Amino acid sequence: MRRIDHAFALAAQVLLVCCFLFVLSVWLSNRDKFQITVVSVEGAHAVDPKPIGSIATAQLSRRLLWQIDRNNALLYPRHALRSEIMLLDTHVKDVETAVAGGQLTIRLSEYVSAFLWCPPTPDLGATSVTASVSTTTSATTGCSFADETGHIFAPAPEYSGSPFLVFKTTRRDDNMHAILPREEFDKVNMFLAELAPLALIPRLVEQSGVHDFIITTGEPWVVRWSSTRDPKADARNLVIVLQNLSVDPVNLATLKAIDLRFGNKVFYR
Repeated sequence: MRRIDHAFALAAQVLLVCCFLFVLSVWLSNRDKFQITVVSVEGAHAVDPKPIGSIATAQLSRRLLWQIDRNNALLYPRHALRSEIMLLDTHVKDVETAVAGGQLTIRLSEYVSAFLWCPPTPDLGATSVTASVSTTTSATTGCSFADETGHIFAPAPEYSGSPFLVFKTTRRDDNMHAILPREEFDKVNMFLAELAPLALIPRLVEQSGVHDFIITTGEPWVVRWSSTRDPKADARNLVIVLQNLSVDPVNLATLKAIDLRFGNKVFYR
């Protein structure tokens, strides 16, 4: 009997505490000093801010346990609000919220477009470069935006021109949201950066193997390169090749490709 009495006494205490907290929450939630009267959205550029305001209004109008008003600085549903906004648009990278002076401020961080990713065209081999990306007309179709880290986040419109460097990779991360695995992507970008001092502007990077890439620049020839190689050493080899070719204008005029995939053994045709 004593154990039963003790259990009932403990349950009664817990119930009293819960009732007190419930009444306190209802009272605090209805205090005017904590009420949210204005919702503002900051940092929205590619994302339409109007749906975000509608989401916030809907979330704030939902009551907790039928009585607790969540339209206040203490109990507003920050986690649910953030989760719903993150799902609203793939351009949204992060969401922060803050309440001050009766104003709920929603601050967005958006992905910034740095590259275009275009899907590979099957069964076309190396000539697939022109299937969805044309280097002569500079037209891209069926591509997506990617940020500076290689994260693919949103479909891109059809472009006429070359506003972004285009990656056309045949293999992507398991989560299907990356141009290449991060280490591979960083190494490719290191080599692309080495081309700038040579006045070579990359326009298209096409993956032709697990670690092999065909790089199209503004020149009529392409560069074949492997990410298993040292980017700086291969860039030095490219400089030597170009210097040798410049001596013979005929070879340079008929050049189609420079192959840097085999170390100091550089092939060109």
